[in-house]
Amino acid sequence: MSKVIILMGVSGSGKTTIGKLLSEQIDIPFFDADNFHPKSNIEKMSNGNSLNDEDRFPWLKVLHKKILDEKQRKGIILSCSALKESYREILTSGIENVHWFYLKGDFQLIKSRLESREDHFMKSDLLQSQFDCLETPNYGTTIGISKEPTQIIEIIKSTMELSSFGIVGLGVMGKSLAINMLNKNITLSVYNRETSEEQGIVKRFLEEQSHKEVRGFTEIENFVMSLAKPRKILMMVKAGDVTDTVIESLLPFLEAGDILIDGGNSHYKNTARRELYVKEKGISFIGMGVSGGEEGALKGPSLMPGGTIESYKHVSEFLETIAAKDEEGKSCCNFIGPSGAGHFVKMVHNGIEYGDMQLLAELYDVLSKFMDYQEISNVFFNWNKGDLGSYLLEITAKILKEKDGSEYVLDQILDKAGNKGTGSWSSVAALQLGIPTTIKTAAVNARYTSSYKEERKRLSVFNTSEREYESIEIDVLAQAYDFARTVNLHQGLQLIKIASESYNWNLNLGEICRVWSNGCIIKSEKIKEYSKVLQNVDTLLEEERIVLQLYKNEKAITKVIAYALTYRIQIPCFYEAYNYWIAMTTEKSSANLIQAQRDFFGAHRFQKVNADTEEFVHYNWS
Repeated sequence: MSKVIILMGVSGSGKTTIGKLLSEQIDIPFFDADNFHPKSNIEKMSNGNSLNDEDRFPWLKVLHKKILDEKQRKGIILSCSALKESYREILTSGIENVHWFYLKGDFQLIKSRLESREDHFMKSDLLQSQFDCLETPNYGTTIGISKEPTQIIEIIKSTMELSSFGIVGLGVMGKSLAINMLNKNITLSVYNRETSEEQGIVKRFLEEQSHKEVRGFTEIENFVMSLAKPRKILMMVKAGDVTDTVIESLLPFLEAGDILIDGGNSHYKNTARRELYVKEKGISFIGMGVSGGEEGALKGPSLMPGGTIESYKHVSEFLETIAAKDEEGKSCCNFIGPSGAGHFVKMVHNGIEYGDMQLLAELYDVLSKFMDYQEISNVFFNWNKGDLGSYLLEITAKILKEKDGSEYVLDQILDKAGNKGTGSWSSVAALQLGIPTTIKTAAVNARYTSSYKEERKRLSVFNTSEREYESIEIDVLAQAYDFARTVNLHQGLQLIKIASESYNWNLNLGEICRVWSNGCIIKSEKIKEYSKVLQNVDTLLEEERIVLQLYKNEKAITKVIAYALTYRIQIPCFYEAYNYWIAMTTEKSSANLIQAQRDFFGAHRFQKVNADTEEFVHYNWS
């Protein structure tokens, strides 16, 4: 990653001298901002008149473009007064990883330097005006100009040797993300605790990555001190109490302006709590969903950061560099929203993932009644070539044909599904917000039910019926799968929409789908399609084409359900997709009886049909 180094301070602070010397030593081109002033500015200063903001803004815009251009090459060293914060904002707008060095000196020393300069348009008489408008930056590195130029150069070089990014935790995901960053030429510091259970992790990582620009630590203070300010630290540790413990270990060594990023699967309410906690200490906090598993983390994950837009700007270049790219080459990472929004979106992503995985498991169960594993694999491979294509479908096809010697690996795996809780979080959040996410909840319950292996085994003894299984049309299964996946995605996106409205997050569903379009576990052709659809509508069921396709596929899912009932096959997610659809497309439901029951035993009242108002009334049932 090319470097942008800006030497700032009032005229006469030695910026040009230092810039030229530094350029010779680190082989990055140097440019003096004074050489980019328009003729009118030079004439004005030569006549002893100070420049105003109106004079400087066009000059700053030219410099901004110069930085952008040189950043694409070897980088840039720029000497520029940049006395006001507003000037510095223009100078580096949209440019991340800028190294600021403020050359600081007292008035008399700098005045004497100016008076000794010959043939320069900046006169010593204008020095006071520069000091008057100087706004000292609260970031970067301040260096006193009373030091020798060689000393100043060494301070700059030693500061530049600091890592630009830090990662805490070298588990599977942390290690893969670290390698990803190193492969993108990001200078990195890594930390992992050294315990009896975790011995030599940092040492082995450094040995494996010895050809990369990485520094490793087992002492937290040394790790923090190895990072350039503002420090940017990604925590890749187990969600829960461990995250709080790591934060507490870091805080004594952090300074105002530093940024902590939680890349674990934390609950969004915990993220909001942690953000408020560290904010009191001047630290910024980003809760970031990370999807893609080990391979995605290594090659390009989908990233969902939430927090403040200001803190995101400090880390965006790093995160967007390592993220996957969509079909147009844009990074599958973008600012999601405030507070815990990033982790909320990742939580819903995981809920959708549960549903998609269970739907494929149910298809496998149906197909296995009349096909062998290789044949099922072929069906899924063929589906994956078209509109049904997805990462989960692709890996399922691969899993089905995998053999260990003469035996299928799938037959060696006990049918007890694990879970880490994030799927159930999605269901709980939906219940709290009053949103039906029936497919995700059915998928979670299916995993819970699978864990009762011994009980299932005992009860299955009483099932003595024997069946000859007939086949069902593959096209019918494909249409039913298309139907159920669409409903699953709709339910998840609807949950995000209502959460956004409830928490004032202002989330962009189309952009979220675009971030999900590559690098993540639920990436699919449908996600790509819906990222465009949701630019024009608020929910998938507002798109007439999608609604008509669901009606068209309705017959197929009823055939699949009928087949499952006939042959006693468990397909809870297909059931729930169908039940939800029927409920949402039926004008008059049975809920009037529910309201009557509630009013009968609890006097909860009800609204009357065709009433002029939305008033609730009670009926005297006795």
